[in-house]
Amino acid sequence: MSISSPAKALRPLAFIDTETTGLDADHHDAWEIAVIHRRPGHPDAEYLWQISVSLAEADPDALDINGYHKRFAVPKSELAARMATNTAPADRPVSGRDLILDLMGTLDGSVLVGSNPAFDERFLTKLFRQAGVTPAWHYRSRDIATMAVGHLYGQAYTLTKQNCDAEFYARADRLLDDGWHSYELSRLMGIEPPAKGVAHTALGDARWARDVYDAITKADAFYTASDEQLAEMAGEALAQYHGGQQ
Repeated sequence: MSISSPAKALRPLAFIDTETTGLDADHHDAWEIAVIHRRPGHPDAEYLWQISVSLAEADPDALDINGYHKRFAVPKSELAARMATNTAPADRPVSGRDLILDLMGTLDGSVLVGSNPAFDERFLTKLFRQAGVTPAWHYRSRDIATMAVGHLYGQAYTLTKQNCDAEFYARADRLLDDGWHSYELSRLMGIEPPAKGVAHTALGDARWARDVYDAITKADAFYTASDEQLAEMAGEALAQYHGGQQ
């Protein structure tokens, strides 16, 4: 007699990005935080917060890159605001307590995913500890750049075994010779990086991280589609080819 253990529930994922007043978490703060929360069996939920922080030690270059002075929209009388997203239709002010409770609700027990998520994790940890709260997200985050590099070498391994030719490893080496540039890795995964005006916004970068992650971890829709879906995809492709004329 065999006894099978129940399958473990998949952990929720939190695709994250922060925009900060500088690069040093000891002297700078996160002023914008985006989380795309993914739970098995549920659609992705998007969250975006902006926070009033001190600019006394802010790096002017950082504020220029992330558009702080153009985009910061928290009313002067408020500490923070939950901003409108695809799944949250309207801005609303939140207290410091509610901000932390919101973040706990989306991050506790979740695996953090992003582009260099260790950077964002440092600023989130600082925010939690300032509120007297111990972070409870999963201890191991997932970096989309590292995953993309592993994906490339995984392809090299498979192709080497199939073709008995180690040149595929050399090709991967050449692709990465100039470093692990996240935008170039993104393009190699078939995902165009965020456009100007979207890059260096928390929600734009969180959406990009999600798209790269999905490109690496999910089968192409063609291979998972039903016959009806394939027929619809073919019809759409033909319509585009003929300029929308059926």
